[in-house]
Amino acid sequence: MMIAISTITQNTEGALILEVLPSSRFREGRARATRSATLDGGCVIDHQGFSQGDRTFTIRANVTENQAGILDQVFQNETLLCLSTAEGVFRGVISTLNLRNGDMRMTFLVKERMNE
Repeated sequence: MMIAISTITQNTEGALILEVLPSSRFREGRARATRSATLDGGCVIDHQGFSQGDRTFTIRANVTENQAGILDQVFQNETLLCLSTAEGVFRGVISTLNLRNGDMRMTFLVKERMNE
């Protein structure tokens, strides 16, 4: 699968198209739910639903030295980014970025889905 990462300002120096590895995860999320124990030995569950902002993408790819440099610069200098996937376009932030010998591991925290 291919993804595109770009800055919100559409600066072409901060735009990349990457082929992600199969170990990448895009369909993960947590519902806004909590469970509290009650005095009678039971529990109360509070479920406040699910939002696109509850999603986290774990992305792996092989990158060139040039792509790694662009990713590192974007990670250090940009706040919000656009991430385009087969599922849609998302606005969010890179929370972790690990680059080692062409291996990229990135965690992208979704703020919102842009095409809803």
